[in-house]
Amino acid sequence: MPRDIVDIWVNLVTEQSAAQFLGQESNANITGYLGGSGDQVGVDALLERMDAHGVATGLLTPGLTRNGVEEALEVADAHPDRFLVAAMIADPGKPTRNVTHLRDLASHPRLAMVRVAPLFTQVPINDPKHYPVYQVCEELGLPVGINVGVPGPRVRSRVQHPELLEDVMIDFPRLTIIGAHMGHPYEELLMNFMRKWDRLYISCTAYAPRYMDPNLVAFMNTSKYRGRVLWGSDDPWFPMQRSLDEATTLELDDEAMDLFLGGTARRLFARD
Repeated sequence: MPRDIVDIWVNLVTEQSAAQFLGQESNANITGYLGGSGDQVGVDALLERMDAHGVATGLLTPGLTRNGVEEALEVADAHPDRFLVAAMIADPGKPTRNVTHLRDLASHPRLAMVRVAPLFTQVPINDPKHYPVYQVCEELGLPVGINVGVPGPRVRSRVQHPELLEDVMIDFPRLTIIGAHMGHPYEELLMNFMRKWDRLYISCTAYAPRYMDPNLVAFMNTSKYRGRVLWGSDDPWFPMQRSLDEATTLELDDEAMDLFLGGTARRLFARD
């Protein structure tokens, strides 16, 4: 039976946005580090890649800027059932504006997640500037994706050390958190956290599944913790084809694989 596959991190890039991203000194090594590029631009090209690899739904990741999320929602509306949208916090230094914007967007059924990416802002996971966002997401039932682990760009890593998640999970016990980009090299810590907090998940976005910690793969195959790791690519920076090809070779039983590739995502992103 075909699987219901959800890529929880895709980027709809243009030639201009790709050049701008790769033109930043801290990101200059990204294409070599992750193996992708920014030359596969436009929604049609993205849909072609999704269709070629059996990906039913992609989660677009624009910044929470003046029009960024609205434009992505228009794309999602134009392609029913193919896209959801995650709003990335671009400027944590303006929490009131961010919360007001999120409340305005929250009524849209295709807004599925909010992302916090400390590597880009250099604002730590547990910084008070993020707390209003966490609070409104907990209130609205929106999952928050938080980048954890050592990032690819040449920036300070300590701002997204997984230890900082503990403050957030204690202070917002009903908030669903997805640790993005695997959290390497702290997989053991994250597994311990997931055993302790049932609203914590992680994703393999921007990380080669072939290199996933064997202990984590075994964790994913247990009866109690299956479904706690989600698949996603970060296409085109980490190519969808490579990520999915490697993900489907992991030694998971059918149910665990179904949850990994889309089942958990469908449940977490459902907006009832």
